[in-house]
Amino acid sequence: MSATLASEQPNATGEEPAELLRALLEESRELTAVERFAKQHDESGVPAQAKYYRDLIPAGPPGAGEQYAFDVDLDACSGCKACVSACHHLNGLDTEETWRSVGQLYGPGSFGKNDTLPVIQHVTTACHHCVDPGCLAGCPTNAYEKDPITGVVRHLDDQCFGCQYCTMACPYEVPQYSESKGIVRKCDMCHDRLAAGEAPACVQACPNQAIRISVVNVAESVSRTGKGLFLPETPPAQLTNPTTVYRTQRGLPPNSVAADADHAAPQHAHAPLVAMLVLTQMSVGAVAVGALMRWFGAESSAAATIVLGALAGQAGLAVAPLHLGRPHLAFRAVLGWRHSWLSREAILFGVYAAFSIGAASFAALPYVSDWLPGPILSLVETFLPTALQTPAEVLAILSGAVAVFCSAKIYMFTGRRFWLGHRTLAKFGLTPLVLGLATGAACSAVLGGESTALLAGGLFATLAAKLVYEASLLISHPGDLEKTARIQQTALRNASITRFGMGILGIALAGPLMSGLSGGAVSAILSVLMLGAVLVGELAERWLYFGSVVPLKMPGGTPT
Repeated sequence: MSATLASEQPNATGEEPAELLRALLEESRELTAVERFAKQHDESGVPAQAKYYRDLIPAGPPGAGEQYAFDVDLDACSGCKACVSACHHLNGLDTEETWRSVGQLYGPGSFGKNDTLPVIQHVTTACHHCVDPGCLAGCPTNAYEKDPITGVVRHLDDQCFGCQYCTMACPYEVPQYSESKGIVRKCDMCHDRLAAGEAPACVQACPNQAIRISVVNVAESVSRTGKGLFLPETPPAQLTNPTTVYRTQRGLPPNSVAADADHAAPQHAHAPLVAMLVLTQMSVGAVAVGALMRWFGAESSAAATIVLGALAGQAGLAVAPLHLGRPHLAFRAVLGWRHSWLSREAILFGVYAAFSIGAASFAALPYVSDWLPGPILSLVETFLPTALQTPAEVLAILSGAVAVFCSAKIYMFTGRRFWLGHRTLAKFGLTPLVLGLATGAACSAVLGGESTALLAGGLFATLAAKLVYEASLLISHPGDLEKTARIQQTALRNASITRFGMGILGIALAGPLMSGLSGGAVSAILSVLMLGAVLVGELAERWLYFGSVVPLKMPGGTPT
């Protein structure tokens, strides 16, 4: 009874408790989740937390010659990773996808005070929205754009076909591949929030206000990065001219090193790219060797070499789209031909494919003409006049050579030390020669040609030189090359053994062929085994090329 009486007593406001409860429930039913959330903001519509970050974003858009940039106060960064968590959740990223990360710099000594303790400097980093972004320059599908007003580098998800080349072209490992979506994505500085006067997720989440958005003068930024002034233990700033500003009043200790400076781990080897590069380069080499054989009178084995080379090229181009996250959009590869070496490679290999098929058709025609009905043979001879055979071979060789050069430039462009200049050119230039000579020698031996010894001798010398060059890279070198050698000798040890084992086996099998000690069926068997060993060795070499490269990156955390 007392409980009933208590419930009927009016509250301090004079309202009956039951009526108050009904009013509260009614209000709760009338408001949607969005409306209830909106009640947490004041009448002006400005978020309640705005007073903590409103001064961390510009009052207006950049002017002429200016752009937005991240501005990081290193003295205030505690490494709490609130910025990482906020970015991850706001953008709905995959588990392994990270648009902002926090690394560490280690420094001996002190900040200039009396203490002598080692220093740990946390470094928060995201996309630097570079003046000359590598991701944009390298993208074959034009899936990147740099906003002409804000300078923000945005990724156009619908345009991307998931080739992941931008993850190599960016020296800061900013673009991240999403397995679930089959495309690359990246930080866009929460441009939609900035447009609405709200701070990016990382800025809003930082409890120490270590991150802000500032307006920088583009010319001054380029001048600064052109002098190499950016942050210790980072890639050469001249590559892309990053705009992020790192500030510190206390300075950084001399000889600072990244926490993960000595860490070396295998990279994704991109199996379809391995197959594509080796097979297309084998094709270019075989067509060139076959054409030379024909020009010097070895007709039957020359025809087989050219046909086999053309087929290898078609196989290489067929597997190429398999490395894409969205293979059905492979046709977009040519869109970026004005700036992307990958687009140029795709175009040149398309041209090469046409000429190599033409050269193979000329080569095979004398040997299949007896099987063709008269009308079809006449039609073929009309469209394939003999006078065009040599021009087709020459154009195939030239377009193939330029296509291989484009392949090399794709990886040289990234600035990764193991892929720079002569290292990539040597590998990509010698592979066509090695596999072309091996293919020609095998065809000559199987068909009883007279060029077997000469071709096998050329293979012996070329492959030996290539193996010696590759072995020299395993000798102790400073920096990234030392880590590359370490990866090849430890985590990728089996691939290294396969590469050198198959290469040496190929040389050993070429010995009897070039000396003329074998003949007939024995020579044919040895030559086929030799071609197989050399091909497997080159595939292993290309696997190591991708797997043991050390990417350029911002300082990371302590490796686990």
